[in-house]
Amino acid sequence: MGMFDNEFDTSLVELESITDEPELRAFINRLLPRYGLRHAVYHAVSLPSVAKPNPVLVLTYPQQWVDRYIEQNYFNVDPVVTAGATSLLPIDWTSLDKSPRPAKRVFGEAIEFGIGRQGLSFPVRGAVGDHALFTITADANDHDWSLLKRHYLRDFQVLAHFVHGKVLDFYLEDPTPIKPLSPRERECLNWAARGKTNKVIARQLNISERVVRAYFESARHKLNCLNRGHVLARAVSLRLIGPAVD
Repeated sequence: MGMFDNEFDTSLVELESITDEPELRAFINRLLPRYGLRHAVYHAVSLPSVAKPNPVLVLTYPQQWVDRYIEQNYFNVDPVVTAGATSLLPIDWTSLDKSPRPAKRVFGEAIEFGIGRQGLSFPVRGAVGDHALFTITADANDHDWSLLKRHYLRDFQVLAHFVHGKVLDFYLEDPTPIKPLSPRERECLNWAARGKTNKVIARQLNISERVVRAYFESARHKLNCLNRGHVLARAVSLRLIGPAVD
């Protein structure tokens, strides 16, 4: 078993049984000791069935930092928010430009309030116009972060979409119907849920990488998803695949 494998499987099992927002808040709090995190945030930027912007915010930040963030209108100058509005890929805070004075101020004060020196933010974009951002932070030094980040990227790319899927269940009145997956599509998704690359999956199933990509693309269309993390999370949440294979 690799690092956090048990934690990942446990998290998926817990997510399956969540039925409301208070349970989701409790789950996000449990992620902190489970993954050695400082904080975690789920922020629904837009939901198709909810008129107001930023309709759901589930976070573990101290209230003093939330009040300060709102008071100073940091939402308009936070590089994480800016990057999350356009990126489809996870955002490592170490890659952001912190040289502008407003950005330097945001990150400097965040550290003072105990938010964490490291962070990863995962943009989530659904097939019905929904948009969210899932963020995790840690106090690891740069060396440890470079090692931990690989495991966080693997797990939270899926968990972020899974959490967002739960929020859609709470608020979406008319979910888009899905088409059944073929046995090969389920096999590819099952292996991918264990963190296997297309190359490894192709070797395991004795097919080409091009064919593996084609199965992923067809599964993505059937499940009305936008990317690999989204399709894996939705397939698990709908019990079309399991969180692990032998």
